[in-house]
Amino acid sequence: MTNQDENIVGRAQRLAQAEKSAWSEIYEAARNDLNFLSDEQGAQWNERDYKARVESGRPALTIDQLSKFTHQVVNDIKQNTPTIKIIPHSGGADIETADVIAGLIKDIEYNSGADEAYDTAATFAVKSSIGYIRIDHDYADDGFEQELQIKRAINPQAVYLDHRSIEIDGSDALHGFVFENIKVSEFRKKYPEKDPCSFWEIEQKEDVTEESEITIAEFFEVVDEKRRIGLTEEGETENYEEGKQYVSERETSERIVKRYMLSGNDVLDETTFPGIYIPIIPVYGEESWENGKRKLFSLIRKAKDAQRMYNFWKSVETEILMNQPRAPIMAAEGQVEEYRDEWLSPDKSAVLRYRNVDVDGKPAPPPQRLMPPQTPVGIVNASRMAVDDIKATMGMFDASIGQRSNETSGIAIAQRKAEGDIATYHYGDNLVKSITHVGRILVSAIPVVYDTARIIRIVGEEDEVKSVGINGEKMEDQERSFDLRKGRYSVRVITGAPFTTQRQEGAQFMADIIMRQPQMSQVFGDLLFKNMDFPGAQAIAERVKKTIPPQLLDENEGEIAPDPEKQQMQAIIEQGQQLIMQMQQQMSDLEKRLNDKTAELQIKARSEAEKAQNERFKIETEATLRAKEIENESRELDLKEIELAQRSRELTARAAQPQDTAQAV
Repeated sequence: MTNQDENIVGRAQRLAQAEKSAWSEIYEAARNDLNFLSDEQGAQWNERDYKARVESGRPALTIDQLSKFTHQVVNDIKQNTPTIKIIPHSGGADIETADVIAGLIKDIEYNSGADEAYDTAATFAVKSSIGYIRIDHDYADDGFEQELQIKRAINPQAVYLDHRSIEIDGSDALHGFVFENIKVSEFRKKYPEKDPCSFWEIEQKEDVTEESEITIAEFFEVVDEKRRIGLTEEGETENYEEGKQYVSERETSERIVKRYMLSGNDVLDETTFPGIYIPIIPVYGEESWENGKRKLFSLIRKAKDAQRMYNFWKSVETEILMNQPRAPIMAAEGQVEEYRDEWLSPDKSAVLRYRNVDVDGKPAPPPQRLMPPQTPVGIVNASRMAVDDIKATMGMFDASIGQRSNETSGIAIAQRKAEGDIATYHYGDNLVKSITHVGRILVSAIPVVYDTARIIRIVGEEDEVKSVGINGEKMEDQERSFDLRKGRYSVRVITGAPFTTQRQEGAQFMADIIMRQPQMSQVFGDLLFKNMDFPGAQAIAERVKKTIPPQLLDENEGEIAPDPEKQQMQAIIEQGQQLIMQMQQQMSDLEKRLNDKTAELQIKARSEAEKAQNERFKIETEATLRAKEIENESRELDLKEIELAQRSRELTARAAQPQDTAQAV
């Protein structure tokens, strides 16, 4: 080992030991979370309680209530596919080149299986509080041209990132490690001139065999290299050349990412990673800071005690039921032995016979049916409360996982589900922030990896694939070549349904319009079938296109010569595109503000709903009281009418008495 190798390995070992110590608490809690969700016996129990119940022969059940909640959050994240958007920033950047870079990134994602990398990192973040995404580069299948790759980290415990990094996406990290265990035989094949020595071991063990495993480390480190630059008369900046005249010159530093493969004794490989960022991207779960120290929590971390209580009470309930009598009938000895078969299968006998005396010949009462096993109500309620505690600690309720709760209206169900989504929103939001940094790393590395004139494949907004020439190379129908080595670009990530779903929604929208206005089928009937996925849809679209008036088709579709009106319309469209470009940044800001206001608006909406409900209750109460008053007044009026009628009859009777007397006289 040379002195230089010794310095690099020694520095890396000291940094790795410091990172291992700094991350130990978080990683230990993460391992416990993953073990809690595993199928290992007793994983969801207190170890002492589980051992005591098993050794005494009592049931120790595990009825997992947490996995369905983690699956719900992870699958919600998977449905909202993140899309990396590229925005021109400065230095000659333009919107067309930005679209090419975005299409190249989408092609990199498809070739790399980036969805798996994103989903794996999100799953680890939800279940154990932390996951990772990796960026790498390698040669293409044929030739010497390289391509970027997005890889998943299947063991977050084998990754250490600079613990001094405070950004949620790790963009400010200055070093990082990825550890790998390989067999000694494999090590000798890869590095035949190096001695197999584990990175964590200073001295070689004597009992190492070809089948033994050793640890090697992939070490990334950011360094600043000094260089001198000059400003030419044409206004361009370039590396300083001795003897050349410059308008101005100065010293500057260039950020470079060094990449080493290390054993315990040697530098196995040394390269420079393209770009300026450590290509390890963390995906955090719930993050908080305490006295300047990062704390990470999984979705289940605070619900584990409630899960243990649920398992305990269910086990006690089972134990009680097991210990209660199982025989449904009680009879004196000697009463039913002669009719044993009938009593063992009472459903096959029309009459159950028994002797009215016991085995001693003494009179005995008829056999009696026993009460079925009874479960104590308190234990049942305790297990139900444990389930409620699980939901409350995670902020997720029945409506959040598609189950019926105590809500009765669709609005109430939607509001309860929205509350559950808000309670777990930060998991998906943290993934979006991390994927945004994935975009930054790719944008930073693309000018270095894709630095030659070549034809590349890009994927468009609607998943259409096409080839374009870059850095001086052009396709036959390409107006200009796109230089990916110039300009600065910003990254923005949006989430939403994938294109397949958007296409289905578009087809449904067009079908609804045609249903209400059948004449519109002559305007875009071909587009309706083009956006459908059933067999033969594209053939129908081509046939319907032939019935569309030529003036409604694009020039290439209808094969007609351009007319002045169309050219004028094209000019208007181009002006609109320019306005759209100017508004993109404003839309980005508005989108961020909208996202920030969403939670506040929902809280206000709930407050207004409660206020309206209280006002309604007040009005209904006042109306009820007023109705009672009117009812009482009506009752009093009825009594007065009855009283007046009675007095009227009395007066009539009195008036009639003198006449009767006179007639009698």
